Amino acid sequence: MNGAKELHQLFERWARETPHRPAVVTRGARLTYGTLEVRANRLARHLLHRGLGPGDTVAVCLSRLPDLLVAVVGVLKAGGAFAVVDPRQPTGEIGRWLELAEANTVLTYEQFRPGVDDGTGRRVVCLDADANLVDAHSPEPPSAPCGPTAAVLFTAGTTGRARPVDAAHRRLRAAYESWAEVFGLRPSDVHLVTAPTDTAAFTYGWIRALCSGGTLVLPESEIGPTLWGQSFAEGVTVLDTDPLTARLLLDRSAPPAGLRLVAVGGERLFLDEQVRLQGRMAPGARLLQVYGTVEVVGCGTWFETDQWSGPVAEAGQVSLLGRPFPGCRAEVRKGQIWLTPPGDPADADALPTGDAGTMGEDGLLRFAGRLAHRVTVRGRTVDPHRAEAALATHPEIRETAITVVDDDRLVAYVVPGTPTAAPGAETVRTHLAGVVPDPEIPVSVVNMGALPRNRAGKVDRRLLPLPAQRGAYGGKGGKGGGAPGHPEAALRVTGCAMLVVVLPLAALLTDVFWPGSTDLTHVPAPWSWLFRGLYLAELLAFCAGLAFLFAGRPLMRDQGRSADLTTAAHLGIVWLLVSWWPQDNLYRLAAKDDWERQAALVYAFNVPLMIAAAVVAVFVTRRPEPAATE
Repeated sequence: MNGAKELHQLFERWARETPHRPAVVTRGARLTYGTLEVRANRLARHLLHRGLGPGDTVAVCLSRLPDLLVAVVGVLKAGGAFAVVDPRQPTGEIGRWLELAEANTVLTYEQFRPGVDDGTGRRVVCLDADANLVDAHSPEPPSAPCGPTAAVLFTAGTTGRARPVDAAHRRLRAAYESWAEVFGLRPSDVHLVTAPTDTAAFTYGWIRALCSGGTLVLPESEIGPTLWGQSFAEGVTVLDTDPLTARLLLDRSAPPAGLRLVAVGGERLFLDEQVRLQGRMAPGARLLQVYGTVEVVGCGTWFETDQWSGPVAEAGQVSLLGRPFPGCRAEVRKGQIWLTPPGDPADADALPTGDAGTMGEDGLLRFAGRLAHRVTVRGRTVDPHRAEAALATHPEIRETAITVVDDDRLVAYVVPGTPTAAPGAETVRTHLAGVVPDPEIPVSVVNMGALPRNRAGKVDRRLLPLPAQRGAYGGKGGKGGGAPGHPEAALRVTGCAMLVVVLPLAALLTDVFWPGSTDLTHVPAPWSWLFRGLYLAELLAFCAGLAFLFAGRPLMRDQGRSADLTTAAHLGIVWLLVSWWPQDNLYRLAAKDDWERQAALVYAFNVPLMIAAAVVAVFVTRRPEPAATE
């Protein structure tokens, strides 16, 4: 690497040695290494002139692809860290990503300024409005100290809120070295990267291309024949993509003759599918499955079929993650996969991935599902991965995702293999019978044209639609009959039951639990009737709280907040309602100067009421979790 210490210095080497080689190619533009270097140098100097400090985070909110690459390289040259944020999303969402990245500078266009300039003093640099000022700077690279962080990447957020992850220069450099060794990267390579620009996968793709002296080809159209046509025209040799796009491209038509490597990341391929896609490629071409979380900059393990040394039982249900990249380590602790990132010392702590896995005797890591996808059904923990893997082998099913609905019903969301196929519950039960335990077999099936995915290409289970009607269902794992499918109906039914059963019982028991608390003998009219109304309201609130305890959670869960916040708010609302009945009765029996009892009542009722109200306020004001990027 000719003594390169920082990430952008790997790029600068090729700008010096091959200035006329194409660096970035889109359908509408083409930048050479020399041109990209000069534009990035001028932008870096302009950022420094505007006050950018070492390690400051710059949000890159640009829609034109060549400008985006100039921006990220320019930020690195200025000593900052970049975070790519899509400017075409709603203004409120842009602000949320800027806050997550803790960006104090934004690179954008004048048309997007209203969405990024929130009046908080954040520095905004518009490439179009400041074009003359940028071009006035020297084309020579600046001498600026770099902070430890090169990029702020974002987790996918499919199992919770997206989180920012600081990616250090040393870790990205070490990851590049590992990728270069395994992929066999060379300057003659032409890389087609299909990931959206605001995902971590895009960052990995351009680093592999530009730091190795290759050409980066970026699509500006939907995946389809146009993209493959662009690949043929540019002589693409490396395809960097996700499993869904790999299937669409490799199954649709013959790949370019020069395509020597396909790197698939994000979701996992099953072994039989990887073998099938490998067979679509030319002899000697490689198809690699790459596995690694954002915390390890996507560089964890890799697998290609050459690592597979013998027959694997049920290859359609096995996803092999392979062996660690050079400089990385992979291990399984109590069923969970842990990875040690590249560039960390040998004694560095490993990081949990949140994925379950096993390590085979052949040294190959096997994927066994996502821990966050496990659900509880009638008190039993169910891992849907086993059933999903088994259903993937059914000839009428292309994809499936299984989750719990109404807290007690497993539902399989199925993408049929052909437009005419529509697998039903009986088909699913028959296929899974004897393969997984009966309680893990879905009782309902929803056929879909496609599973909802986020911009990183991962299935987002939070966007799966609720079945239109719960209705009656039966069969193994099911039960006959059921409440109406809508949570509102369940809440109404439960509330009516509470009024019929609990209200009279509570009225009778008030004087049993708190003798004399409702005695109105010496209270004259009309005040006595007002107090009777108060007592009735307390009993109604108690019944409403109990009804909400048993049937309110599905309504709240549908609001899209996090599971922990939903649970806390659900219990908070219940407490706000049920506590009035015992609280007021106890207060009425306590003397004003009985300080011991008064203090006990305050801390037993009033303080929890304040906490419950605060939790509910947070629930109401917190934005629902959107589909996040990685």
